[in-house]
This record gives sequence, structure tokens and C-alpha cells, in this order.
Amino acid sequence: MELRRRNSRATYTDPVYGIGLAASRLGLTVHSLRQYEAEGLIIPFKTPSGRRIYSELELEKIRCIKSMIQEKGLNFEGIRQMLSLIPCWKLRKCPASVRDACKVRASRNGPCWQAGGHCRKGIQDCRNCAVYRGLSSCEDIKRLLLEN
Repeated sequence: MELRRRNSRATYTDPVYGIGLAASRLGLTVHSLRQYEAEGLIIPFKTPSGRRIYSELELEKIRCIKSMIQEKGLNFEGIRQMLSLIPCWKLRKCPASVRDACKVRASRNGPCWQAGGHCRKGIQDCRNCAVYRGLSSCEDIKRLLLEN
């Protein structure tokens, strides 16, 4: 089911696709989308009743994850480790004192948004973070890893 906001056009980051439609558009199962979420690779929007809905940004991330698994042969742990190499402190322009005290930077167990609530910059919703929003495609990830 495609959800649209009244009297407005949806943007790239607006949640508009129910989980069934998102899965269909991506050639995946609903179970796969839930698994990507459980593995900490995506953060879908949720309605107050807990229903998952996805934006074009999430669909692009999922296309990249699907490609890494099906075409590159990576597993979830490999994807998490790769995402943990992205220097979130640099993208957020954290001062050295914040960067050095960051538990996520020290652990390298997964992407910063998977740490949940450990953002040293005080960002409450990781979906609004420059790091999560800035990694919408495999090309974005590759560029960030090569630059750093």
C-alpha cells in the first residue's frame, strides 16, 4: 500500500510505502525487509501501531544491501563491519573531545545508528542523522570509504 500525505507531494525521505509494496518493488520478501531491520542495516519508519513504512531513501539503501548480498557475496556481519568503517564523527564534524569519547567509534561493531542512543552529538532519531541520510546508495558508501 502506498501512503501519500494529503495535499502534498512526497519527498525522497517521506515514508510512503507499506512493507508489502516496498518488498514487491525491491523483489524481496517482507521477511527479508524485517531481517535487514533486525540486523541493524535500515531504520524504517513505524506508525503508532507499529506498521513499517519506507521512504525512497530506505528503498535505495535496501537496493544496495541486496546488491552486496546477492552480487558481492557479503553476509550481514560483513556489511555491518564495512558500515562501521564510515567515519561518522567526520561527517558530523564532531570536535576531537566528542570523537575521542565516542563509544561507537571505539567498538567498530556496526554502523553508528545501530548503537542506538549513543550519539555523542545528541541526535535522538538516527534516521535524521547526516550519516544515515547520506548513505543512500552503494556509491555513497564506496566514496566515503575511499575518501577516509
